Parts: sequence; C-alpha cells; structure tokens
Amino acid sequence: MVATWIESAAKGRNAGPIRAGMWSAAVIGTHPIEDDQRVWLEIYADDLYLGLAPTFWIENKGGNSYWHAPIPPQAVGVRLHYRSVAERPGAETAYSVYQDSIVRPNLPDRTEVADLLSPAPEGLVGNRRMAVRVDARGSTYDIYFPTVGLHSNVRPKEGDLPQSRSHFRAIVGGLAVGRRLDWFTERSAWDAFQNYSGATNLLTTDLSWRNGPIRVLITDFVAMGESLPRNAGMEPSAGQYIKRFRLKNEGDVPRQAIFGVYVQAEINGGVGDTGLSWHDQDRTLLAINRGHGHSNRKLARDSTIEFALALDPRGDVDCEPTGPNEAILYRWIDLAPGESVTIDLLVSGAFTGWRGDQGTFLHWLRPALNWFRSTDLDAVEQSTAQEWDEFVEPIPTLHLPRAAYAVSLRRSALAAALHADLDTGAVAAGLDRGLSAYCWPRDALWVGGALARLGQPEILRGALAWLDRTRAKNSPFLYWFQKYSIDGVPEWETPAVDQTAMIPWSLERYYLATGDLDFVAGVWPMVEQAARVCGGDSGGHPGLSFDEDLHLVSSAGMGDQLYGRFLYSNATVVAGLHAAARLARRVNQDDSAVRWNALAHRIWHEGIMKEVATEREGLPGLIDTETGRFLSGRRISMLRGLWTRDPAFVADRSATIDVNALALACPFGLLPATNPHLLKTAETILRANTPLSGDPNVLARMAYPPVPRSRTGHVGEHPEVSSLATFWMIRYLLELGRASGQGRHWTRAVSMIDALVGRLGPLGLLLRPGARGQESARIATTPGGIAWGLHAMMIETMLDLAGLEYDAVERRLQVRPILAGSWPQTGVSRQFACGDVTYRLERPLGGAVHRLTFEGQLDVPITLDLAVTCPGLTDLGPWQATPPSAPPEFDIKSGRLRWTLPLEAGEHRCSWTWG
Repeated sequence: MVATWIESAAKGRNAGPIRAGMWSAAVIGTHPIEDDQRVWLEIYADDLYLGLAPTFWIENKGGNSYWHAPIPPQAVGVRLHYRSVAERPGAETAYSVYQDSIVRPNLPDRTEVADLLSPAPEGLVGNRRMAVRVDARGSTYDIYFPTVGLHSNVRPKEGDLPQSRSHFRAIVGGLAVGRRLDWFTERSAWDAFQNYSGATNLLTTDLSWRNGPIRVLITDFVAMGESLPRNAGMEPSAGQYIKRFRLKNEGDVPRQAIFGVYVQAEINGGVGDTGLSWHDQDRTLLAINRGHGHSNRKLARDSTIEFALALDPRGDVDCEPTGPNEAILYRWIDLAPGESVTIDLLVSGAFTGWRGDQGTFLHWLRPALNWFRSTDLDAVEQSTAQEWDEFVEPIPTLHLPRAAYAVSLRRSALAAALHADLDTGAVAAGLDRGLSAYCWPRDALWVGGALARLGQPEILRGALAWLDRTRAKNSPFLYWFQKYSIDGVPEWETPAVDQTAMIPWSLERYYLATGDLDFVAGVWPMVEQAARVCGGDSGGHPGLSFDEDLHLVSSAGMGDQLYGRFLYSNATVVAGLHAAARLARRVNQDDSAVRWNALAHRIWHEGIMKEVATEREGLPGLIDTETGRFLSGRRISMLRGLWTRDPAFVADRSATIDVNALALACPFGLLPATNPHLLKTAETILRANTPLSGDPNVLARMAYPPVPRSRTGHVGEHPEVSSLATFWMIRYLLELGRASGQGRHWTRAVSMIDALVGRLGPLGLLLRPGARGQESARIATTPGGIAWGLHAMMIETMLDLAGLEYDAVERRLQVRPILAGSWPQTGVSRQFACGDVTYRLERPLGGAVHRLTFEGQLDVPITLDLAVTCPGLTDLGPWQATPPSAPPEFDIKSGRLRWTLPLEAGEHRCSWTWG
C-alpha cells in the first residue's frame, strides 16, 4: 500500500513566499520506495481546477521517496488548494490531505540590471524645501529632505557615486490585472511617455499596458502654497510629496485589479538606527533613521528622520513586508469600462536635529496624515501648479524664430529654482548625484545671478544672505570654502579665490537689478572680508596668497584640484574688486574704493596684461609672446590637490588652454571681445576641440592642449560634451558678433545652441552625449554642477540673445538685439521694475531694410539706450523715426547704430527704419 503526504508546503524562490508570476514548488513524500510509482500534485487555483501537475524524483532517504513538485506562475491573491497523489499499477491511488497557500505580490523584476530604476533619471520635482528625483517611467529614484540638497546630518552611503541615494532606493507603482503585478518599471509590460504639465514642476508620466486596454497617468509633485499641513506646534510642514495614480480601463469589460506600491527605503544612507514598519492604527508605512554618532562630526548622522507613506482613505490597504527595508502596499480595485480610479500616495517627511527622537511621528507625521486624508488633493495639485505659474510670470517671452529656445528658457528657469533652498538661501550645485548636492559658493552665485537677470532676484539675495551667515563658520580663515551643506556647514575647505571674488560682483548684479542699497549696506562686512581675500589674505591658509613677484593671487583654480596663479581666478578678482569699489562709493566708503581699485589695477596691468616670453621665467604676465594668446596660469603646482613652492614640482606656465578665459569679455567685461589675445585664445580652443569632440558645434571639455590631438575611444562610444564650456564659447561669440559686426560669429553661436538643445533629454533637464534620438544610459557630465553648467548658462545665453536689460539704479533700459544669420525677426517682451516693455527687430530675407519697434507701459521715467549691430550694413540709408528723432551714431566698420531716448512714465509706441 502506498502512502503520500506534503513534506514541504509550496514555497517561492529561496524558500520564500509564493510570489505572483513566478514558479513555486512543493516537496512530496511517499512510502515505501517503489520503482514504478507515479506521483502528481493536484492543484486548484481558487475554484479553477488546474489538474494534475507532474512531479520529479529527488532522492530516497530513510525508506521514503521525495519528489519535487513545480507549480506554474499564478496571479496575485490566488488561493492555491493542492494535495499530492501517488499511483502504482495494481494498487489503490493514495491522496494526501489538502493544503492552502496564498500567492503574494511579486517584487519588481531585477533580472536585467542591478539597480531597479534607470541609471540616469531625469525627472525632478520639488517645492524648494524638498526635492524628488523621478525616473522616465514615473518611479521615485530618491528624495532630498529636509533641504533641497544635502543637509549636514544627511549622508548617502554612496555619496560620491552617481547611483547614491539619500533616503530611498525606489518607490514604484504596479498593477495586476488577472496576473502578476506588472510594475511600471518593466518595459516588457508598459509603454511610457513623460512630460511636465505646462510651465510648472508637476511631472506627468503616461503609461499604456501592453497586455490590454489599461492606461495609467502618474502625477508627481511636492505640495506648495497655503494648503500645506501644520504640525502639532502649528508650524507649516513643507515635506509633502504626492504621487497621484489615475488608472483607466479603456476597454468594454469590467476588470478587477490589484494596485501595488513597492518601497525600498535607505533613510539617511541606511546607516544608523533604521527601521521600516507598518503602523496598523494609522494605516501607514513608517521608514525611520534615528541617527548615529561618530567621533568625526562630519561623518555623523546626528538627527532623526522619518517618512510616512500612506495611500488615500478611499479603500482598504494591506502591507506585505518583503525585506528588512522593503515592503509592498497594495489595494484591490474595480475598474469599470471607460471609468477612471484615482489612488493617491503621500510620502511625508519629518526631521529633527537630534538623535533618537521618539516624538517625531506624533508631532509631524500624524498631522500630515490627517491632512492628506481630509483635504481636497485636486485643489492641492491646482494650487501647486498656480505657485509655479506665478514663478514663471516674470520670465520674458522670446519672439525668436526658434520656438524651442523659449521652451528651454522656461524649463531651465524652473529646474534652476528647484536647486535653490527657500529657507536657507543656499543653492545645490546639482541634484544628479550626492557628490553634487552641496552648495558651492561659485555655483550658487552664478545660478542666483542668472535668475536675478531673469526676473527672480530674491534667489540671488537669498544666496548672498546665506554666504553672509556662513562667514562665522569659516573662522579663522577669511575665504569662503569650496562647498558647504545646504544648511551652511563646511564640507570641503579648498581655497579657490574666485568663489570669494564672485561675492561683490554678484552683489552688484543684485543691486543693479533691484536698486536695493539697504541690503548692500546690511551685508557690507561680507564685502570687506571678500576684498581682503582678493588681496591674498586668506586668514592663514598657505594655499591662498598674493604673489608679489607676479602680481597675482595664488589659489586653487576653478576645478578645485590644481593650485597656481590662474587667469580666470585673477580675472574674477579684478572684476570683484572693481564691483566692490563701485558699491563702496554707493555706501560712502570712498577710501576703500580707492584702495580696491588700485589693487585691481595692479593685478590687471602688472599681473595679467603683460606679455612674457617662454624663456623669461619669473617675470610677470599672462600673455604668451609666441602665440599671442592668454596663458591659463603661472607657477602651477604639479601635485594634484596640493600647493607647493618647491621648484621641482612647479610649472612656470600652464600647458593647457582654459575655456573660462573667455569670461574676460563675457560676462566680466574686462576686455572687448575683439581683443586680439582673446581672439587667438578662442581660435585655439575651437581648433583643438574638433578632433576631440567629433562635432564642431559642441565643446568636449573645459581645458585643451595647445596642439590638437585626435580623440581615442571605442567604436560607437559617445563623444564628450561640456555644456558649461560650450555655453561659454556661445556667449563669447554672441558678444564678438556685436563688437565686430561679423554675422558669421552669430551664425556659429546659433548652430552651437541648436546642437546643445538637440542633446537635451526628453524633459530638458539633462544633457546627453549623443544627439536626440540616440539612446544612451550615460548622461553628459557637467563640471561645476548641472544647475550652473546647464540651466544657469542656458538662461544667460537666451537673455544674451534677447538683448534687453534694465538697470534699476540708473533707470536705463538697454536694447541690444541679435538678428542672427537668416533670421527674419527677433524680439522679446518683459516685465521690469519700470513697467512692461516689448521690442521687435525685423529684416526681410535678402533685404537690407531694418525696422525696430518698441512698446512700453512705463511706471517711471527711463532712458532708452539702443545699440543695434547690423552685419554687412555699410550705409545707414533713409532714416525714419516715429516719433521723429535725429539719425543715430553709425559705425560703418561694425555696422552698429547707437542712440538714446528719454521716456516719461506712461504708454509709448516707437519705431525706427533704416537701411
């Protein structure tokens, strides 16, 4: 007689739970050992009879036989009802008792890549207090909190790697319709399209199921506005990230489905007192890190950070733990034909600045959960969109032949704003990885300056106020360090003088944009300290000093790795000292103005603008007599990351050519773009770039060897792209076209802009190495951070093209249009402090007649300053003006017209025709 039983109940992979869409297996035992036995597993899936599944002999042991019984993949939630069946010829069939197992939700597929999500997520949402990265399929890649970048108590475990995370490794949605959970990350199950909702930072991902008429629309945003919840102390709770899933059955058959959210937490790098637990009372998943100490304060996580993840109250929710820091939230839903079901997910963050806080949930998270479950989320979404609409309202409207330019301008402005922390004023250099998510003073000032020029001066004011507050943290040193956490704690102390010299220059930009002299006076000690550093007084750091022989400041360069007397660093010092002197006269500090101007004059005329021959080591000068171009630096330390005065490790002059030399013309204005030394420098860069880039319209790097070298690499490898270097060349070429009257420079600049715009990712936030349409997992790296290197420089370039600026101090409106190549017209409409203004410059194709129109609704009297360069124009021709005015100054050599017009407050319509 044969006996049979279930030796081991059905289990999934690695003896874990049975997961949907995956094979599982049971082990069957039989007695006695017989050669002619046939053993089966009889299976029911819910009420559906699946029949007899064959089993396979494993071994004989202790008088029994054991059999492997594979079970085919089943859908989520199915109840497997099964028993073993043993047959032997001539004997009665034996049956075991029935057992039951429930099919649990399956995890996202990891069979193709180690990281669940795409390696280069582009999507970014936030509210300038929290920032969230989202991949191309609507899955959350990571969250920055409690600041937009890295707080001093937040440390990713892999901070220097591109895939580093601050708090989460993945938050992924999925849907099971009669089968396994098809997670939205899985390309085999879902087609995806992603874009932003208009000119906002609300991200939408449209997913279409490949196995049926199911569509999912995901909206990601971080709540803004007056609708934010308040904690138990009635303080606003800004860290409310919301994912809205709108699921629609586009077929004509009703469907029952399971919606799931997979969460993989790595709160504060996953190091410390961490936990992930389900709170049944509050129906929420709580991810915690209560911190840990360290003898090195910079390596400690001296804080408590908690996140509550919860679904809306419109249905039951269950939690399936799948690992120490992983879980799945899921809900059964009914999808009626043609109807939509909305499921909302809240990720609410809470932060306290000390370890082991036991009251974080009650004080911060429970009030946020109550708000989430009682508020109108449609209204929250609309109010958040309205906040971003108001942000973009001052952004100029470009009237250019390239519509993509206006789109890129707005998107870069919105992206740059997400890097600027609203509470601290700091600006993260980049959110593409943990290494960049700190505040470099250099990057913060470039980004703030671009946004101030765009009509958002409060971001630059915030950055300057943040720099003023960090002065005390630099003691006893006087210079501003290389980078800080967003809350102002020094992170990297390298002395690069350009970061300090940028402060007075950027403060003057803010003053000219706003006329706010009270703010200048309020931060005046910061200007005085910056001027001391520009004179070589670092407060005692040997890596920053004044070289009396070369009349140059020695410090780390813009790349923060090499030490020497660099052209760009000293040009920034000269621009900073001149700006400080001009501001000093505004606040009645004339003695300081005289002293700073004299120092700037010495550095400029004695240290930079002198020519020096190769054999004349030790003599001052940054102009090479042999080539006529600028030298990038003098007395360069050959010990990377270390300063030295040992002659054996010091090169008298740099062997490379830095693109940032072009800053002498634009934006610093220290030299005209037509300066022959700058022309030689630019020509050498372009000539050296061609064999390295593979595309003459993009620059591959920030520094080049003087002799071009062919690029080496594997076949099919994407060439390097530096957006920062390319934009710097573009801005120089635009200025060169204005100064020289040679339209070919504008044509080249526009071609380079088109090349960069063509390499933008689908959302316009990252730069790809290849042109649009070429697939690449690698995103082009941007030295200095993507906020400056791509977005701020995109803004500056588009505003250079627009050619409309307002000086709020002098009440002077400057119109300097660029009509490039075959463009028939250009123009811009802007809101300034003086009122609303618009100009258009038109030139029929193939013609020489130019027509310039100006319209303004002015609130105050201004001086209208017009300078129009017309390449190829050798004769002013008939001059017509409405209202009538005298003919302008006309420079035949450059084709430039120049005239001014005083305008009173009120409405104005003016036009001029010539050529």
